[in-house]
Amino acid sequence: METYEHMPLIAGVPLAAATLQVIADDAGVDLLHIKGASVDPILLQQSEVVDPATGEVRTKAVPRSSVDADVLVRPSHVKRFFAALRAHRWKMVYRFEDGSAFEHASTWIRPGLCHADIHRSFPGIGRRAEDAFDVLWRDRHTITMAGQECLVPHVAAQRLVLILHAVRGGDLGSPDIQRAWAAASEAQRAEVDALATILGADVALAAATGRLEEHRSARDYLLWKTLSTGNRSRTTMWLARVKAQPNPLRAVRTAFHLIAPKEGRLERDLGHRPGPLEVARAWGGQFGLVARELGGLVRGVVKR
Repeated sequence: METYEHMPLIAGVPLAAATLQVIADDAGVDLLHIKGASVDPILLQQSEVVDPATGEVRTKAVPRSSVDADVLVRPSHVKRFFAALRAHRWKMVYRFEDGSAFEHASTWIRPGLCHADIHRSFPGIGRRAEDAFDVLWRDRHTITMAGQECLVPHVAAQRLVLILHAVRGGDLGSPDIQRAWAAASEAQRAEVDALATILGADVALAAATGRLEEHRSARDYLLWKTLSTGNRSRTTMWLARVKAQPNPLRAVRTAFHLIAPKEGRLERDLGHRPGPLEVARAWGGQFGLVARELGGLVRGVVKR
């Protein structure tokens, strides 16, 4: 992906984040930096370094190895922010619908900078996106990245975001979970638990912290069990995602999204906007995949 030119990521990611903050400020957009270069030092890996002049040993935070700038935008401000990005020569690569089944982030690029993931919600947080943003926005504070003041959520929210990101990828042994949860004090864990309850993220948090069975009756129990255990069965994941939806309309929409070809990704792969025949072929491929998955599921049941 042609997202940056000869710039080390350790410099490029904070610079992209600072650029996004300036654009947001100018456009009157509420935006919070999450993950990556914005993470509080207390949640980073620590290493001991020796001062060559004095021989003194001190602890230093190790920057995260991020490849993009992640921001969470107030959902009602997303269209305004997208217009501002385009005005500054950023280009959308993937729509929300082209990403994960959560449809939570859109990917943007600009020559000379690393790419940006613009989030309108965060997987694992079940509360209405605008209300969830209000909760996170309320306890924001400022840090400096690339010389620019940037807004980030409270450390408790940062802990929760890192944990949710890790469990979604099935990485229960993630260093992020270790530092954000296992190494946290009882008071810090209680703060994260309370925030998760407010944000409707308690099931996802429980999946990351060994307490998922306390939520067996939750509609998203199967989803987070499947994600947290790294289950690669597409059929199981489809069923889990549909079951997790709050109403029948959302369930139908999710089922359609899981099967439908991702137009943005198809265009990226082809190098041009797909024509009717190419879209039809993509649909055929998706239906073939569904048939194979269902066939495998049936064969598995018969063998039992």
